[in-house]
Parts: sequence; structure tokens; C-alpha cells
Amino acid sequence: MDGEGSQNGRDTDAGLLLGTNDGVWRLRDNTAERVGLAGKIVVHVADRRGKIIAAVARDGVYDLSNSADRRIWDGDARATAIGPDDKLYLGTEPAMVFRSDDGGGTWTRLDKIDELPTREKWYFPGPPRQPHVRSIDFLPDVDGSVLVGVEVGGVLLSDDNGDNWTEMNNGVNVDVHTVRPDPSQPGRLVAATGEGLYVSEDNGDSWEHITKGIGQGYTVGMHINPDRAGEILIATGQRPPGLAARVYHSIDGGHIWEPVVDPVLPELYERVPVVFFAQSSAWIATEKGQVFRADAGQRNGHPDPKGNLGSWSLVHELPTPVKVASAGGSPSSISSGFADWF
Repeated sequence: MDGEGSQNGRDTDAGLLLGTNDGVWRLRDNTAERVGLAGKIVVHVADRRGKIIAAVARDGVYDLSNSADRRIWDGDARATAIGPDDKLYLGTEPAMVFRSDDGGGTWTRLDKIDELPTREKWYFPGPPRQPHVRSIDFLPDVDGSVLVGVEVGGVLLSDDNGDNWTEMNNGVNVDVHTVRPDPSQPGRLVAATGEGLYVSEDNGDSWEHITKGIGQGYTVGMHINPDRAGEILIATGQRPPGLAARVYHSIDGGHIWEPVVDPVLPELYERVPVVFFAQSSAWIATEKGQVFRADAGQRNGHPDPKGNLGSWSLVHELPTPVKVASAGGSPSSISSGFADWF
């Protein structure tokens, strides 16, 4: 049973956590306060039931739960996640996943990843040419499941908390920036890749390359509405690392897309923005620190039977670029920490 102040295992009163080029901030009631890691470039944040962990590339993972920057893992961290059972996961460069069963006190290297059939072929085009983990998530209502996206390596799935792994790359581009499950539609996975968007309806056994309605082929940011099946936001760019970017919206599980346009929003974003769903709203957070919000499934203040987004408003401006958002469930990150290479 969910505790007080939570919905579907997510904290509903903890505000929106934003990882930036200047630490982690909490946005609540359109006001932001710093949580920690001032001066550090945060590439990933995860939170669940009051636990907050953040990844800083080439540095480590920090526990920010008690208003202190406590490093709980030392190394090149690129992704973090907190499982439904409160196990902690982190993804690194070179690509590997670690798990902690004791809140970050000790970590286990999930080294069966080294035995995967294509492991020796994983790479990254820029120096030091090492693949890295970009996202970690969990299938809805599947105990022990761990879903991982590797750039460049593909989609990995475990059904035993990461002790064993399977590559789920039949038909998907393996330059995976983010892979997520639709929490309201078991079996549906969505992958944002360097060659566009892919959707699976069978937990990754097969994939469909989606292009309808999407005007750009380089897909980076992506988030799925945890409260309504099939609603997704993506952020795309013209080329790496996601320049002259646009945002698109789908209400059918990612098969058909419409551009997100509004007089309040930029016509183009300099870099791909963070896209996110939380608090019955859609969010866009930008490289300029702008945070935009629209009611999800609302139009003119009333429920929209077609699931269209309401009008957008600028609710806050941070003094630093935003890299990641989290609100008690799946985080949404646009950075793996290699932006300085471009």
C-alpha cells in the first residue's frame, strides 16, 4: 500500500527535483531552493520515498537525503535509479551497472553484463570512446526487473535484480539515449536513440521504428506519463548533441506525434530540453534554466477527451541549465556527461 502523500509509489508532495550545471534544486509552488551539490554538473537524479541520489560524471554518486552532500560511490557515474524495493542502481562509463542493497553502503558490480554477446562491440564515437549507461528503469509490476539503456550498446533487461541480463536489440538502434516502460501499459517500451524513436509492445522482443509526425531524427529526451497510458513527450535535435531542438507529444503510445507549440514556448531550443510528467502536468526545462508547465489532459481548464495538453506558462527561471528532472518515479535526463566533447 502506498504511504501517505504518495501515488503509485511516487511522492506527490516532494516537489520537482532538477539536476543542473550548478547542483540539484527543488521546485515547489513555483519557487526553487537548492538541495545540494553547488558548483557540480549533475547528469542524473533519482528520488523515491524521501531518498535522493544524484550522479556527477567523472566524480561519483551522492546521497542528498539529509541536506548533506554525502558521496556514496566514487567513480564515473552517468545514471542512477531507486527500485520499487528501495535497492539503488547506478550506471557508469565504461558501461556497467552496480547495485546497492543497503542504501549505498556497499555496491555489487553486476558483471554478467560482461558476458553479453555484443559487449565487446559497444563503443562511443567521441574520446575516450567508451560506452556508458544512459538510463535505468523498472518494468511495472514485475518484481526484480531492471531495464537499462546503453550508449552505444542497446537495451538490456534483467528479471533478477541485475544478476543476469539479456540484450533486447532485435530491431532497435543500439545508440540508446533513454529507454522507458509505459507504467500504465505492461509490455510497452519506448527507446529514444541517435537514429530516432523506437516502440516495443512485447517488452523489447521486437521494435518498431517510429517516424510519423517527428521532424527530426536525433532523439534524446523522453518521458512517459505515469498517470495516463500512452502519453509521451520527446525532445529531438537536428544532430548531436541535440541542437536546434523541438518537443513532440504522443497520446497513442508513441506511434503518432504532434509538435508541442505555444506562444510562451521557444520556437526552437538551443539544446534539447528536459521533458517530464509530474503533478498532473507536463514540464519542459531548458538550457537557459527556464521551467515551463502545462496541465496534462486539460484544455482551457477542463479535461480534454483527446488528451491534448493545456496552454503553457513559464513558472520559474533557474540561473543555470537544467539536465534532469525527477519526482519520485522514472527520472528524465538529457545528459550523459559528455557535452564538453562537442
